[in-house]
Amino acid sequence: MNGETGKGPPIVIIAPTTRSTPWLGGHSPYHGHNGCSLCKWKLEDVIRTNPYEVELMKKIVTTGIALSLLIVAHTCKPIRERADSTSDRQNQAPVIRIAPLGEGRGQWKIAAADAVTVTVTAPGAERIQILGRPDGVEEEYMELQTLAAPVERASGRFVTRLNLARDFAGDVWAEASYSEGAKRRTEAIALAAQTSDDGIVARPDAVGGSVGTDESARSDKLTGGRIRKTRLIPGEPDVRVTVNAPAFLLTLWQNGKEVSAYHIGIGHKNFPLPVGEREATAIIFNPQWVPSDSVWAPCEKIKPNHPSPHLSGIKIPLGSGYLIHEAARADDIGRAVSRGGILMLKADLLDLAEKIITARNPPATKSRIAQSADSHERIAAPLDPPLLVDINYDLQVVEGGALHLYPDVYERGAFALDSLRAELQSVGVASPMLEDQALRRMLNNVSVDTQFVINVADIRKGRSRRGRMLPLVDKPIEKSREIALARGEDRRRAR
Repeated sequence: MNGETGKGPPIVIIAPTTRSTPWLGGHSPYHGHNGCSLCKWKLEDVIRTNPYEVELMKKIVTTGIALSLLIVAHTCKPIRERADSTSDRQNQAPVIRIAPLGEGRGQWKIAAADAVTVTVTAPGAERIQILGRPDGVEEEYMELQTLAAPVERASGRFVTRLNLARDFAGDVWAEASYSEGAKRRTEAIALAAQTSDDGIVARPDAVGGSVGTDESARSDKLTGGRIRKTRLIPGEPDVRVTVNAPAFLLTLWQNGKEVSAYHIGIGHKNFPLPVGEREATAIIFNPQWVPSDSVWAPCEKIKPNHPSPHLSGIKIPLGSGYLIHEAARADDIGRAVSRGGILMLKADLLDLAEKIITARNPPATKSRIAQSADSHERIAAPLDPPLLVDINYDLQVVEGGALHLYPDVYERGAFALDSLRAELQSVGVASPMLEDQALRRMLNNVSVDTQFVINVADIRKGRSRRGRMLPLVDKPIEKSREIALARGEDRRRAR
């Protein structure tokens, strides 16, 4: 060990050793015995060695480390795979399916039976809750059923039978709970129960001047420039309802004359009010929105089969899940907020229902209906023949000699300039008064909650700036005065 065995410079090897190491008679140069006679060797002589031996030792150490890592990786792989599998199952979104469903129009799914089968697929879930929210309820929801175990553990499939309330219409979804405390929800299904009281799509030859067109029933084209009004005649069955969605207005007619007009709320953009003719076959008092105690486990804010400030006491079904019912809040009137239904104030809805019943005089007498206000009895007042409900989407209406421009809530007015020009030409406005700039200026005065009203006579004279921006929904007296001013009636009186 005099350093002559190798040609290169001395190399220091730092490595652990034990007393059994054959170096220096079993002593390690690192034992720390300063007084040991063996330690009199110079350190560089003790640890000087050949570079070939260094490379060999490096290979041995590297190979040992690699083998150790392989063993650890092989041991951890099943654990990691199990963890990844569990994570993948929990990251997989749960899915809800309901059957049987009948044919429906629009986004509502119509239950084809009183009881439906609900299937939820949620791999890895320990428990499933079936939840529901009746239409018109904003925050509260109800627990329909709780499923404690899947019918197929491997696929995570949960199955149950759900009895719907007779008048149920709303969202149904499921919430999956996992072992680690995580919860995930399915997408909601807009589900409506189908009963014999449901409305239907009207026949094309139904009564009403606006049927088969998208014209408002209040348009001068259909009324001759003057809407005749009347008080309701009891026992005279020729009544119908028209709706112009952008105007947020519902009108009750009898024998072609206006009986009453009501401000309404309509379906939002993703759940629009269905345009076309429909028929109501009944008016339902005290609808059974909520199933019985044996099926539902409601949250504390909603009690089964008891009235709630959020649940309408009257509904007029229009078929395919659409209906006329009470608004949850007064602010919903004049707004597109519903799930495709027509919203009315409680007093207005009661007034409408009473007038229809007075005109039709159905077997469900007025006295029995009056008694229902103090009970929870469900009463269906049949309408035979069915009541026509004509729903239009008319953005530009000339009514009583005044042009009304309404907001395009569903963004359907792709050719607004052309249609406005055609509307004004139909009432005798000459083409020179219908330049794009003037028409666009009028359209720009319309907003989500305002209409633009201008006397057609002013447009004929090139006075398109004389119009007024008015609220879509306002106090009736104030609004009539504002419209009269926009039409120029007050100016004529002042003269």
